[in-house]
Amino acid sequence: MGASVPSTLRGALEPWCAVGATGALRVEDPPGGAIYIVDGRLSFAECGLVSGVDKLLTASGRVPADVWRAAVAAGRSTGRIGDTLIADGHISRNELALSALSALMDAAFFLFDAAVTAQFEPDAVNPLGTFCELEFAAVCLEVDRRRRLLADVWPDPAIDTAAVVPSRRLRGHQVSLTAAQWEIVANADRRRSPADLARLLGRETFVMLLEARRLARSGLIEPGRPGGSAVAESVAAVRARTAAALVRVPDQRVDRELDQRIPDQRFPDQRVEAVLAPPARGSAVVPAAAAAGVTPMTVPLAPPAADDLSLREPAAPVPLPRRRAAEPRRWPANPVDDGRVVEECSDSTLMRIQRALRALR
Repeated sequence: MGASVPSTLRGALEPWCAVGATGALRVEDPPGGAIYIVDGRLSFAECGLVSGVDKLLTASGRVPADVWRAAVAAGRSTGRIGDTLIADGHISRNELALSALSALMDAAFFLFDAAVTAQFEPDAVNPLGTFCELEFAAVCLEVDRRRRLLADVWPDPAIDTAAVVPSRRLRGHQVSLTAAQWEIVANADRRRSPADLARLLGRETFVMLLEARRLARSGLIEPGRPGGSAVAESVAAVRARTAAALVRVPDQRVDRELDQRIPDQRFPDQRVEAVLAPPARGSAVVPAAAAAGVTPMTVPLAPPAADDLSLREPAAPVPLPRRRAAEPRRWPANPVDDGRVVEECSDSTLMRIQRALRALR
């Protein structure tokens, strides 16, 4: 058997959400992070690759950095960072909920499909506080939608970790930029990647990745050399590790199939040839063993049980009941105006009467 493949965070988180647990699933592999759930619903997430709530509030200028540090010192252990900011009047509850939602989706985008090892900590306290609760299935759908959107705009993910380099020449006479695109071009220093710019400007990481790909498709920026920052290197390392794990999955599947074909020494005298049902004529279906280049071999079988249904003699076919001959349909008697009753007649008689009436018309 090959080496074990680490599970994705999505697969590790699903059973805890299904049972309605409360706690945190902490990522042990770099870059680290945690997904917090309350009664099976996702409430908060943090990851070193994305702009967390701290960056979204402080780097954007919404909350001063010293105010944020004071709130963290006062309420991190009790999970009241957000309540402290709201009580002091520095931010509204709705604004904080929006920031928590953006940080959660950014972290889920990078961690859900990453091949990492994680450990669940029951009853872990959410440092910010519960300001949003999302169903696990809804977050999975949104992560998949964002992944497809990025691929449709620009299929090469290397641009996410490459330094942003503005193009020297424009294709047309004028260009139109969104606010996020302008911030990318204005702050590009040929060293920072889109993920670095997101943390620098206090923007959502996914938004900056999407706008950078749109700029590349429009020819306004050129994918430069790989970014030298720790964030860019971590993103590239996580993606490389996940891709390598996905490549090993087919190898393990082949190993399991081969292990199932190894002869069992418990019954050396009972060996039968494995029989495959032949494919239909003209079919392109090829047995898996032949497709993989595996030579068919004899496989030992355990003694069959006495009550094995597959070894019983086939029962004699049950004869179907004979179809009864068609009986003439009897039409019910209908009263007429003169009080007489029309006698019953068969279908054939009625058809002859109808043909005669048509001939008289």
